[in-house]
Amino acid sequence: MSGIQNVIQKSMEEIQASKELKQNTLQYLEEQRRRQERKHYYRKSYRVLRYALAAICVFLLAGAGSYSVYSKPVSYISIDVNPSIELGINRFDKVVSAKGYNQDGQDILQHVPLKNISYIQAIDRLLQDAYYSRFLTGDSKLVLTVISDQSDVMLQKINGNDSFQDYGAVTYSSDTACMTEAHQHEMSFGKYRAYLELSQYDANITVEDCHGMTISEIQDRIETCRGHNKENTQKKHSESHKKHHLEEGY
Repeated sequence: MSGIQNVIQKSMEEIQASKELKQNTLQYLEEQRRRQERKHYYRKSYRVLRYALAAICVFLLAGAGSYSVYSKPVSYISIDVNPSIELGINRFDKVVSAKGYNQDGQDILQHVPLKNISYIQAIDRLLQDAYYSRFLTGDSKLVLTVISDQSDVMLQKINGNDSFQDYGAVTYSSDTACMTEAHQHEMSFGKYRAYLELSQYDANITVEDCHGMTISEIQDRIETCRGHNKENTQKKHSESHKKHHLEEGY
């Protein structure tokens, strides 16, 4: 029997009442005391539980925030031969997304995992893959196009890769506006950039035409047009020079 109950028991002895009434009163008071103790216990347990849940929520939010930062691409690389593949790169230089923009690119990604490794490792893995290597023939061209606030740094790393240089690859930089337009036409932004360059020389070329061409064919057309443009420029310069001398003769 508790100390409080002893005090109550002693007080009850001085009260003139039946034994049964006294006993019932004591039981009631004891139940009220226990009820108050239970309320205090539950209130304390609730506070502990509330703090624990708050800590768990903070932990989960921190984890979700970290995952959001990790999974968000901040740079992009378009790798084009005939397969057209785009990689999304996070701020830690890890590949967090990979998409093929033609059937060859989609087939390659089904059996060559590229996510959660550095973009240099991803490029190496592609170049070393037996299935991908079938497209790297003597006549093919390997073109990498980068979109990033750090494009100069990324291109320097890519161009410094020995395996990349073995294929005589070329690199370009682009922007998100080009990527947005490219995706509207279901084309990688690297190939679309090449189309835009070709269209400067050939006004008749269309996106649909380039859909049916490999990046090598587009690049060859560009180089041919550049050659013709250079010849025309030199010819015009020569004719202007001759005209100048004739005028001096008069």
